Amino acid sequence: MKRLIVNADDFGYSNGINEGIVKAHRDGIVTSTSLMVNSKAALHGVRLAKQNPKLSLGLHFQIEDDDFTALWQTKRVIASVLIEKTKKEFLNQIDAFNKLVGMLPDHIDGHHHIHKMPRIYPFIRKWCKENYIPYRGQINFINSFFGMPSMEAISIANLVKILNSLPEGTSELMCHPGILSADLKSSYSEQRELELKTLTSQRIAQEVKNLRIKLINWKDL
Repeated sequence: MKRLIVNADDFGYSNGINEGIVKAHRDGIVTSTSLMVNSKAALHGVRLAKQNPKLSLGLHFQIEDDDFTALWQTKRVIASVLIEKTKKEFLNQIDAFNKLVGMLPDHIDGHHHIHKMPRIYPFIRKWCKENYIPYRGQINFINSFFGMPSMEAISIANLVKILNSLPEGTSELMCHPGILSADLKSSYSEQRELELKTLTSQRIAQEVKNLRIKLINWKDL
């Protein structure tokens, strides 16, 4: 059997992204999303999520850009301080999620895949296992539905291709749908609206049905 989690990243980044993700869930194939607890529209996102209980809600762990860059440096003293700072920030965001949502996340992933950086990944993986929470990379991960450098990658044709090449077992498809709004400042803006159109396309819904792909969320694992 082929099972697919369609996870929308960046929930909480802006009102328009929140609304686009919820629309992609209600009218399309999105089954799960990841909340940025420190972003300006986090509370708005939580309110929408509570109105859509079938939408799985995880943590989209994020750190400051300067820290992200510095974590790749090789200087051990700098890295050691940042590693401890990042571990603490992860736990702080878990706590913030719990306070906002009233429960632990359904899953864990990271902005720009910060959760998989070698210097922090073992800590996050250990925490996830101790708390019985799945994380991105634990199952087959598909990141080829992304509109940079080419928007062709988020076309209906490419998503059909991805669905047809889906392996047996459980996979996660990463996506970034959204609606353009005044509070959105991102280099990935027009792409979000195209992703939304693709993910809510009747052609895609029919393809999922024809291929007998079972859409699930992280709570179904």
